[in-house]
Amino acid sequence: MFGIKRIDALRIAVPMATPIRMSTGTITASDNLIVRVADGQGRTGWGEAASAPMMTGETSAGMVAAVRFMAARLEGREIPDPGAIGDILAGAMHANHAAKSALDTALLDLAGQHLGLPLHELLGGRKRTRAAMIWRISGAPDEIETARRRREEGFVAFKVKVATHDPETDLGRARAARAAVGAGVTVSADANEGFSAADGLIFAAGAGEAGLDFVEQPVRGADIEAMRACAEAASVPIGADEGLHGLDDIRRHHALGAAAGGSLKLIKFGGAFQVMAAARLMGELGMAVNLAGKAADTSIGSAAIAHLALALPSLEWDANITNQYLQGDVARDPVRVEDGHIVTPEGPGLGISVDEDAVARYRRD
Repeated sequence: MFGIKRIDALRIAVPMATPIRMSTGTITASDNLIVRVADGQGRTGWGEAASAPMMTGETSAGMVAAVRFMAARLEGREIPDPGAIGDILAGAMHANHAAKSALDTALLDLAGQHLGLPLHELLGGRKRTRAAMIWRISGAPDEIETARRRREEGFVAFKVKVATHDPETDLGRARAARAAVGAGVTVSADANEGFSAADGLIFAAGAGEAGLDFVEQPVRGADIEAMRACAEAASVPIGADEGLHGLDDIRRHHALGAAAGGSLKLIKFGGAFQVMAAARLMGELGMAVNLAGKAADTSIGSAAIAHLALALPSLEWDANITNQYLQGDVARDPVRVEDGHIVTPEGPGLGISVDEDAVARYRRD
């Protein structure tokens, strides 16, 4: 279908509009890999992956090195069809799923341009017309007032970042969030593995009374017994995130009763078709699906999530893109949120136009 002429990998850092406080620390800027793939006909595909050493074990510098390693094996290769990309990348290097996800997105962007199809059509077509966007409540001094404004703007899904305080304080923040946005919308909490096993039980047990609809990754992803204990103690469903990196993880959480659903991310599974396969399995097992970007993606990563949000077979726990939390972007036409829902870009591939001057301005390698 097309040949790979050149692959470039670089790091960018875009400042956050407001720092985000999470259990793993405070984020003030993105720290991301950007991949640019050129074919021999003047087209360019773009991909992105966020540094997430506590989730994927990959840093931005390491991902750049991994992509450059794979580039030596991929430049000159022909891509016969979009479905072959996963196998081609699997043969280029072991593991390194986040780095591969950025390459995967760039190659799918190119494939869509060659076929004249948007990414969600390459993935099997749209299953919904739009997806609700989750607004992140992340510890800013005005977090509750901001949530109230977002509800007035049409947002119907909110997620409180917790394990930044003791469990009782965080339950109080959850109550305040629910009171601010009212009934009839989804309010969840994400601990990013931050609670101890004991504190996770306290938070899980109080989540329903605090007005939460589900709790994501209250304890370490590797501690599946603690996850199961939280699920047994919880008054709401428990979801996994850092604990899910492949299909076997999904099966294991389901079999042990450790999670009723989970968060799917490109950087964990290595590519868009892999995320689609994970979502299909979760649907077969009766598990709820959340789709998420990382804390600070530009519109490159957010566009990929926006297309996946239309194509996934199910999306019970909504989706989040994160470019709107940044001070700037690398796209001339950033991915937008309207009436609380993600506006998926139109056009072939990702459907966005990348500003290479902006890429150069935010470049950090």
